[in-house]
Amino acid sequence: MARPPWYRDARLKRAVKLTVGAVVVAAVGRQAARAWSQLGAEGRSVRVDGGWIAASMAVYLGGLLALGLVYSRVLDRGPNRVGRWAAIRAYLVSHLGKYVPGKALVVVMRVGLVTPFGARPATAAFAALYETLLMMAAGGLLSAAVGAGPTFDLGPWHIPAALVGLGVGSALLVVVWPSVFPRLASLARLPFPGVGPDAIPRLSGRLLAEGLATSFVGWGLLGLSQVAVLRSIGVALSPSTWPAVVGAVALATVAGFVVPIAPGGLGVREWVLWTTLGALAPGGLAVVGAILLRLSWLGAEILAAAVAMLIRPAVAPPC
Repeated sequence: MARPPWYRDARLKRAVKLTVGAVVVAAVGRQAARAWSQLGAEGRSVRVDGGWIAASMAVYLGGLLALGLVYSRVLDRGPNRVGRWAAIRAYLVSHLGKYVPGKALVVVMRVGLVTPFGARPATAAFAALYETLLMMAAGGLLSAAVGAGPTFDLGPWHIPAALVGLGVGSALLVVVWPSVFPRLASLARLPFPGVGPDAIPRLSGRLLAEGLATSFVGWGLLGLSQVAVLRSIGVALSPSTWPAVVGAVALATVAGFVVPIAPGGLGVREWVLWTTLGALAPGGLAVVGAILLRLSWLGAEILAAAVAMLIRPAVAPPC
């Protein structure tokens, strides 16, 4: 039986996306190998301090808890009550879904984890989307505020990294604005007859302000996680440079989100990160630090998911 055109097109798009993603990951791996060879040629030996890596993982988990609190607050604005730990637990565990091609699995996991504890599936999905966009908006704005990174030389274009962060952050801020997001969410629910407007969380300016403030705290902890990773390989940065590192991590993570060519922003995030960190650490060590941050975060996410799955939340009473 012949496949319909939309099916063939979908498969073609997926194949192109996977191919481009593989090329980017291969290029990043090649650059990492060059950086390692460069360090060897300069007579530098990279030794990793496990204590600082553990500190990096702990600080990163603190950042995830702050961001998980934002998801819980948004979910509270839905029609049903959900316990705080049930929402944060779903947030922590669902992070592993971002390593599967496509970004839908994160939402599917989060919905599946909070539904048994009182959440309405559609509301949980909208809350996940809103929290993610809010987090990325905060990250882009924060990177612009601290002036993260140098200028990206893209052929004839020379684009300041801070300008990129400002543009992406501002655009996403418009999307999560209390009067805009419900309208966009209404369009998304049209194909689903059983999903009414009451499924969309009740948003407000106060919730937006709280979400941005908490997200800034989360981004700060994520950036300090990179500071600890750099310290683990012998790069001791003065506190005056920490805001630049925070901005670099935020910009790199947002770039990995908005350029969906590899799972979890793999490759894109690392390239942006070591490019922006190049002014703070020698080129080779910046590359090693960016890759170690990925491994540190992955280890922390696996540990957090394992512990969270062992601690079953209480079922919240019905509204």
